[in-house]
Amino acid sequence: MGLRPSGIAAAVLGLGLLVASCSGEAEDDATPQPSPRPSSSGSATPSPAPEPDGYLPVPAGVTLSEPGERLSLKDPAVVAWQPRQDLVGVVELAVTRIERTTVQASLPGFDLDKQAQRSTPYFVRARVGNVGETDLGGRQVPLYFLDGAGVLVAPTGVARDFEACPGSTLPGVFAPGEETSTCLIFLVPKDASLQSIMFRPPEGVVPLQWTGKVTSPRPAAVTRKGRERG
Repeated sequence: MGLRPSGIAAAVLGLGLLVASCSGEAEDDATPQPSPRPSSSGSATPSPAPEPDGYLPVPAGVTLSEPGERLSLKDPAVVAWQPRQDLVGVVELAVTRIERTTVQASLPGFDLDKQAQRSTPYFVRARVGNVGETDLGGRQVPLYFLDGAGVLVAPTGVARDFEACPGSTLPGVFAPGEETSTCLIFLVPKDASLQSIMFRPPEGVVPLQWTGKVTSPRPAAVTRKGRERG
């Protein structure tokens, strides 16, 4: 379930820990391959062995995009990930828009800690089509903000009824053949720059990345001060 404005502080705290844990871990290569902070809830659950090409198994007739593909905004890719051990998600995915805003303009009613108040919010909008064989309802596509220093920032979950950036997760029911739009919020350290929006595939597979012009939110997507308060 997405977080309402009054409950976002916990997610922001988790994001702060993630950023802190990743700082200073930039790769020397031109294309860093960072990893999100591992779960602290016990030992990791082993994943099934990927297919020979490094990908997860997908339905017959589905061809996944080449690992490491560099894409422009609105370019589609067919990708797979594993939301849980016994579930493989396969979607056609396109990052359609990257928007940079401010806490004051777009998140005025949220209870943010001091670190989050100093951050730069990014709204990342994507188009998602379920081309697999499983219901992906309520799942979040594993998109991350990769900054210029190689630090990977995870999205902050917000309820689908948040007008400025609705739908950090897929709809409650997202069956094979269905399509939707989604929007993820990234609270990025103030001085960080964007390298790309990255889809994180299974371990050992080179990530796919989208780049393009960063814009401002459309007028209708900017909340009025205090609109989300209470």
